[in-house]
Amino acid sequence: MSYIKSMLYPIKNGKSVLIRTALVEDAAKILTYNQAIISNSPYLLTTEEEFNVTPEQQEDFLEKMLNEEGKLAILAEYEGEIIGFLDFHNGHKKRLQHQGSFGMSVAAEFRNQGIGKALVTELLNWAENNTLIEKVSLEVFAENTIAISLYKRTGFTVEGQKRKAVKVDTRKYFDLIVMAYFTR
Repeated sequence: MSYIKSMLYPIKNGKSVLIRTALVEDAAKILTYNQAIISNSPYLLTTEEEFNVTPEQQEDFLEKMLNEEGKLAILAEYEGEIIGFLDFHNGHKKRLQHQGSFGMSVAAEFRNQGIGKALVTELLNWAENNTLIEKVSLEVFAENTIAISLYKRTGFTVEGQKRKAVKVDTRKYFDLIVMAYFTR
């Protein structure tokens, strides 16, 4: 079972956010959150047209995340609303189960408040205590310097760069930076 202990984190506005495991009963709220995030986040790979998740698919996804040892889904909640989400998936093959990668988003009005750091901190605490996970990886847009700085501050190191990895239109590309954190 992939759960974390719920934790309150102070943020820059003087209030606190709750970081907790995403549960099946959160599916509808997470869908609404994801729809809003995808529409206003320049550094996500999924486009609005591609995001066609049904409530049942979201519930199945969360159920799987809760029941598989190398997976984790957590969220940040502020006054009952989801304002951040992170999901980690390890490898499906036996030789890749020791490592995995994550994606994370924070609502626009709550960026630069410490929510991303809180989510990453809880992921790394979970990974450090998970006997299966030895490496946590991510890919981040090279232009997303704020996120890169956060990942470096939390212990990630750069492993490489994928040139022209993301194609926005016929003439515009973005590079991705590959980063990793080793638990042992």
